[in-house]
Amino acid sequence: MDLKSVFQPRTLCVIGVSQYNPLSPGTVIYQKNLHEMEVEVFGVNPRGGTLDGREIYKSISDVPKDIDLAVICVHAEAVNEVLEECGEVGVKGVVVVSGGFAEIGGEGIERQNQLVKIAKKYDMVVIGPNCVGVYSPPYVDTFFLPSERLVTPPPGNVAVISQSGGILVDQFFSKYTERKIGVSVAVSTGNKAIVDENVLLEYFKNDPRTKLIAVYLEGFREKEGTLFLRRAMECFERKKPVLVFMAGKSDYGKQATASHTGSVMAAYNVASAAFRQWGVIEAEDEYEVITFSKVLSFNLPSIKNGNIAVLTISGGHGVLCADLCVQYGLKLVEFTEEEQEEMRMLLNPSAAPIASLKNPIDLTGSLTDSDVEKVAEYLMRNEKVEATILLMLPYPPTISMQLGRRTANIVRKYRKPVVAYVPWVQKYQMIVEGFELNGVPVAHTVEEAVQMIKALKLKGEAEMRINRSLG
Repeated sequence: MDLKSVFQPRTLCVIGVSQYNPLSPGTVIYQKNLHEMEVEVFGVNPRGGTLDGREIYKSISDVPKDIDLAVICVHAEAVNEVLEECGEVGVKGVVVVSGGFAEIGGEGIERQNQLVKIAKKYDMVVIGPNCVGVYSPPYVDTFFLPSERLVTPPPGNVAVISQSGGILVDQFFSKYTERKIGVSVAVSTGNKAIVDENVLLEYFKNDPRTKLIAVYLEGFREKEGTLFLRRAMECFERKKPVLVFMAGKSDYGKQATASHTGSVMAAYNVASAAFRQWGVIEAEDEYEVITFSKVLSFNLPSIKNGNIAVLTISGGHGVLCADLCVQYGLKLVEFTEEEQEEMRMLLNPSAAPIASLKNPIDLTGSLTDSDVEKVAEYLMRNEKVEATILLMLPYPPTISMQLGRRTANIVRKYRKPVVAYVPWVQKYQMIVEGFELNGVPVAHTVEEAVQMIKALKLKGEAEMRINRSLG
């Protein structure tokens, strides 16, 4: 199935624009693409007229150019008639925003079955129904949310697939933006009548813009789950991990998914076990999916055993981090007296007598940038340490705003993952950017930093399982 018409269309037709309601879904989509995207856009309304000084056509058959992508924003009862017309004029891709299909049961199921027949008759790629559609900058944006309301993340390498439009724009877009996680493409699949996660995984597997695929799942149709596992493993083999966040784990959650997108979720423990077996990385909650997305988008090396070093400025933060490492299944490396003394010899005269060189390593408030650089490099060279967490509180006057850049430039020479915690306030953005622009992801909290290392351990476990399965 060729999805280029959906993700990189040259021409777009929005069916259901309004001259009189600037906040109608069709009008919002039309104006966003007219002013913000590269696609050439046309509007359709049976009454015709003009919008923003441009002609509104009475039918898609009146549009003077071939259309790559059509967005249908009409009442559910009229969707299939419009879809048929799209097929007749050779439209390649369609996003059906309208609800009122399988998610409502009864006549909605029949309506969706008819939609599938029409799409297959004309070999059209259909996203939805009951969705917000596609965000694929700089080409197209079919989300019917006004730009002043929608927070969009920066360009990046994460493709997002979500059955829920609300989850996509809130849990992913808003939180990705807060944490500077970049997106290549985002898709709301809704009822996934034609295009489901498996079709999208096949596309993103070969998409040069995408290095990580994050998926919000509410359920699978019959046989869909098995194919999903195969597709996910194929993506992993291409060095593109698939990260899944599942909903519908409880009985009440399953009932809610049925009425939301018409999906059916298998027993959670069965699905979760299958994910582990096939190399899918699973986030347990809405917080982990964001943190995992962040660290995996940096393409850091995985770890196998979870042997961690913690380098901190604050003893209290070190204690907190140690507890969290145990909670998340990680192990603090034990340094010998000799190793501790070797690290002490690297410190400035003020910090050396009072620093605690056990693990967590507390350099105290008497440290300097140079102390952090030297001890971090020592940890990179220590074979017992698989990954390092840096808890960098930039309060002591002996620390400069160049701490992030200087430390990151040291550790980037080694193929060992490093993550950092720095308070996310504006005055410390130079330190944050110094780390991140040089390949060290920065967490919002100490717990997020630990979650990042957990994600790298899960990635390592996935690699081992896939390598074993390939013989």
